[in-house]
Amino acid sequence: MTELSYHTHVVIFWYTPSDMSTDQNSAPASSGAPVSPSAPAKPVLSPERDIEENKDLAAFSYLWIMSVIVYFLKKDSPFVRFHSKQAMVLFALTIPVWLIPIALIGRLLELLILAGMIIGFLGAAQGQWKDVPFIGPFSRGETTLRQSWQQLVARSTGLSKVLKSMFRRTKKYVDADVTKSKKNQDTNSPPPSAPPSSL
Repeated sequence: MTELSYHTHVVIFWYTPSDMSTDQNSAPASSGAPVSPSAPAKPVLSPERDIEENKDLAAFSYLWIMSVIVYFLKKDSPFVRFHSKQAMVLFALTIPVWLIPIALIGRLLELLILAGMIIGFLGAAQGQWKDVPFIGPFSRGETTLRQSWQQLVARSTGLSKVLKSMFRRTKKYVDADVTKSKKNQDTNSPPPSAPPSSL
């Protein structure tokens, strides 16, 4: 008889409070580990609901050090984790950029980081899983810092070539317009008159 009461005790221990109130005759389907009645299960949100409830916090994470705070406050939200990881990388990049002694290069890099923060902020506020260029894959571990830097250099070299050719074409058109207007002025202007003589 003591053995039967012992087994009954063990079975009751495995029950959660919700199982006890519904059906006491059947054992719950469990993985074998005891469930603590003091730790309620967190509800799992659908991806759409997660985005809707947390897009403000995800956008807020792009405000410099807030990325670290938001990441630890909302670890259970995949949407917040996605954006706060990118924001933490941007935050970590600002620190060495401040130490660059050449003012022009430092300011340019600060503007690039600010542009990344704005892109991420707007994407998160609109509820989009949008990568910040070069930072997104790095924050997920898909690329290394060196690979991201090489991509940035390659794209900026390509952009500089496009800008140079665009400025050359613009200069060619401007020069052609200037020479055309000079010719028009020369044909429309009266011939110079002789200076008055003073006798």
